[in-house]
Amino acid sequence: MRELGTNLVALSAILALLSSTSYSQSPAPRSGESEVQITAEKMCCKGCAQKVSGQLYTLKGVKSVSVDLSTHTVNVMLPNPSASTLGRIWHAVEQGNGGPTSLSTSTAAYQLVRPQDEQELGAAQQMGSSMHIVIDNLHCKGCAQKVAAQLYAIKGVTRVNVDMQRETLIVETNQKTPVSPWLVIDAVSAAKERAVAVRGNYGTLAITWSTEAAPKSNHQAQQTLSGGIQR
Repeated sequence: MRELGTNLVALSAILALLSSTSYSQSPAPRSGESEVQITAEKMCCKGCAQKVSGQLYTLKGVKSVSVDLSTHTVNVMLPNPSASTLGRIWHAVEQGNGGPTSLSTSTAAYQLVRPQDEQELGAAQQMGSSMHIVIDNLHCKGCAQKVAAQLYAIKGVTRVNVDMQRETLIVETNQKTPVSPWLVIDAVSAAKERAVAVRGNYGTLAITWSTEAAPKSNHQAQQTLSGGIQR
């Protein structure tokens, strides 16, 4: 009975939050808060919006959710989010059957490009559990090794290879431990670099950084590096 009472209290709290969901323009962010806008192409009615909002309100830190059904967009207010938090927001919209296709913040825009035909789908499936990370202006050994060190800290990453000509890191992962592309983006940022695309069996998550984003670290003399990078 006590467990039932606890669940009812939690459900009541979520329903109260849903009743406060706005279906108009979102308010301006308060000090210390950021606005995240998600395009949810499958969100087409008030019921859909409530499902998506319900999932978003389960996330820690979410202050408010507003929905514009005419543009299929959701605006979320929360403290300055990391890429990992953005990944949880994306997943919440997926769980609400919103069909997210893009997400934007004040510093970057993220666009998911899914395979468009059988050839692209076949190529994506052949990647298996690996991911290709394209890094902005990656051209020295030290930078590649710094990024690899951050990637190896992610549970499930088993090997990191580098293709300097394509400014790309190839990440092999354990099939039993899926690795989120959002964790990968965070790892690259922790190494003071910028990922501009993460490709996997889901398609390509493309990232466009705004001029307001923190500048990339200065590179030193160019060095050639190819092949695997050890832990």
